[in-house]
Order: sequence, then structure tokens, then C-alpha cells
Amino acid sequence: MTPNTYTDTHQLRGVFLANLLGRLIDIINEQGMQMLLDAGIDFPSRSVSIVLMIGEKGKISAADIAIALNQPHQLVTQRIELLLGMKIIKRVSDPKDGRRKILMLTAKGTRQFKQLQTRLALADIAFETLFKDIDCDLISATEQAMAALTGNTLLQRVKAVDLQNIKQPK
Repeated sequence: MTPNTYTDTHQLRGVFLANLLGRLIDIINEQGMQMLLDAGIDFPSRSVSIVLMIGEKGKISAADIAIALNQPHQLVTQRIELLLGMKIIKRVSDPKDGRRKILMLTAKGTRQFKQLQTRLALADIAFETLFKDIDCDLISATEQAMAALTGNTLLQRVKAVDLQNIKQPK
């Protein structure tokens, strides 16, 4: 990759990790959309987890999806509204509680869910080859980084470095 932004070549480029990871996410989402379209799947790649969950669970509420995906309810609701508009899913009353709405796949959604399962199985293998190419399991590395930052935040780390600098004579 050729550095193409101010932050890529900055002497403090390590502090711009979030920017770099955001750009990686954008690449994966764009290429993921191409992968889905190639398989005849027309909903956005950012909605895959929602369709997958509804397809696997059969019926589930938006609130349950948000909790399971650890995503804001508002974000999940926006993606659900898009999927409703595309006729991938439908909203029905919960037979146990008429006030509660549950989501389920439409006939179109069921067809695309089956295509999605096949394509995701291939994508999983493709990611394994990517991880071998870069000699890093990004999933494990990401999980390790999140756990490490949960146990010792960036602020705690900055303060420790600052304290270390104060203790060392110049």
C-alpha cells in the first residue's frame, strides 16, 4: 500500500490507528458489497449480520438484534428499515405480545439468505487466506487489542508513559 494521506506519513502515525482501521473497514465493506452483488444478493454488506441473525433465528425483535450484535438500537433500526423497504424482511406482531413486533424473512429474503450462507462460507475461507498472506489473524489480533485496552485504557497507558518520562533523568 502506498501511503496516501497526511496521517500515513506523519511521524506520529501510530496515533492514527483508528483512521487506518476505519479505511480498512471501508475497503472490506466495499469489496463485501461487490462479493454480495456477484452472488445475487442486493442488500448492503453492513446489513449481513442482521439478515444472518433473522435467517438463523426465524423470528427476532430489533431490540434483541441490537443486544446480540452489541450495536446501538438506532443503527439497527435504520438497517432494518432499509431491509424492510427492500422486501428482504417483514415486521409482524408477536403472537405472545401484540405490542411487540418481530422480524422475519420474506420469500425474497429467504432466497437471499440461502445465497448469503453459501457466499459467507466461501468468504470465511477467503479471509483465512488473507490472514495467511499478511501473517496475522486480524480477528484474534483485534480481540486481543480490545481486551488489552479494556484492561488498561489508552489514558492509563499515556499516564504510565508520562510518569516513566518524569522518573527518568534527561
